[in-house]
Amino acid sequence: MELTTPERVLFETEVYEIDDDLKVKKGNVKITESRVLFKSNGNSKLVYISGIQMLEIKKEERWGFLVAGGILGVSAAIMYLFGFEYGIKNFLAALFFFIMPTTFVLISMLLLYWWFVTRSYLLDMFTDFGRRLRIRSKNRDDLYEIANAVELVKMGAVRRLQRKERLERSLI
Repeated sequence: MELTTPERVLFETEVYEIDDDLKVKKGNVKITESRVLFKSNGNSKLVYISGIQMLEIKKEERWGFLVAGGILGVSAAIMYLFGFEYGIKNFLAALFFFIMPTTFVLISMLLLYWWFVTRSYLLDMFTDFGRRLRIRSKNRDDLYEIANAVELVKMGAVRRLQRKERLERSLI
């Protein structure tokens, strides 16, 4: 069974949602006249827009992956240079100057790839009682559209437009 709202959907887009337990889920965000509905992988969250206190959009670079990958890459290069300088004469030297640097290079490449893949934009919605909802997307424009739609609903602009439409229909 699917969670539905009796209100008209004003805005809908597909994004990545991140829970508090750091599970990444591809999801769908619908904004109605008074609620924000998150649907992803069998989970649904319904947040009243009146409870949202602050919105924040920021770029999350994940600098830790880049720094760790760079440090491991430089360490591997230094170990390879020592191996060329002193030569590999026994198993211990092979372990320190060939096997470990090769492992470091592989891990470094994995970390640099993970840094490149996970860079994204993040929309934080801070709600009543200190709760924080996070929406992640590679496209910043989607997050700005969500934030603008939430702000328009919060200001009451949507309800005023609907009343104006009803008045125009009743006058015709």
